[in-house]
Amino acid sequence: MCPRFWTATSTGWSIRCGRPSGTGNWRALPTTAPPDTLAELRRTVISRLRLAGVDTPVLDANVLFGHVLGIAPEQVALRANAQLGPEDLRAIEAVTQRRERREPVAYITGRKAFRRLEIAVNRDVLIPRPESELLVEVGLELWDASPGAALVEIGTGSGAMALALADERPDRCVVATDCSYRALQVAGSNARRLQLADRAEFRLGDGSADVSLEGAAVLANLPYIPTAVLDTLEPEVSRWEPRLALDGGPDGLAVIRRVVAQVGRGRARAAAFEIGVGQSEAVAALLRAAGFVRTAVFRDLAGHPRVVSGTRVS
Repeated sequence: MCPRFWTATSTGWSIRCGRPSGTGNWRALPTTAPPDTLAELRRTVISRLRLAGVDTPVLDANVLFGHVLGIAPEQVALRANAQLGPEDLRAIEAVTQRRERREPVAYITGRKAFRRLEIAVNRDVLIPRPESELLVEVGLELWDASPGAALVEIGTGSGAMALALADERPDRCVVATDCSYRALQVAGSNARRLQLADRAEFRLGDGSADVSLEGAAVLANLPYIPTAVLDTLEPEVSRWEPRLALDGGPDGLAVIRRVVAQVGRGRARAAAFEIGVGQSEAVAALLRAAGFVRTAVFRDLAGHPRVVSGTRVS
């Protein structure tokens, strides 16, 4: 017998029979009796997300319910007996179907927490990852070691890292670049909403975008996934996130190699790059070849090499 799930329709309620196919192909069994409570509907949504292959169905259901109802995700389970109106039911159905198609939760809600900030995101930018917070921490250390130095972020995307740096060092300013005009629109909007526009400047251009790097500390989270690996990644990444921000060429280092050389020619004082699996030694070698004699590798919370930094010796 196929799995059966309640779903909202334009004419009432139906039971869907089958598994999500990504195209919404189900066998509908009409009925007029909707789920009675939030708890019942939440259980149904969790089951549907699990069948769709979602790794974190309970967490995602709570976030989606909270997004629709305007409450914190941790409060969703506490409202088990709440009765939902037709508009809320239809909205929950809409976000559930989007997640069944493996659209990332952050694109559905339009928000992603990063450091102390809530960053707005859409499909023009990568979703900020917790692992990238390590690059912010390394950047703060490099910046603090040279109080008068500029800080430049290359490849800012949503602006998450540049804005986190500006937020945590309110007496200093960050310059950030990106080659995508649409990404910079997102970054600029985030800066204005977070009231950080006076401390974060965004510029359009490839690499450093003609920003002076002399004596600066440079951070970069550039594309580092090998082209052949992209289509093997989870659907949330391979189907939905911008390839321009992911594709690092045949070995994953094409963009990093070019930017390291540019940063070296610009006489930056220090630089730090986020990296992928097995790339730490190669990136450290690139930094040394560019004049950053002192290099270090930093591991993320899972123990994986995640950031490589290089510093010039005075």
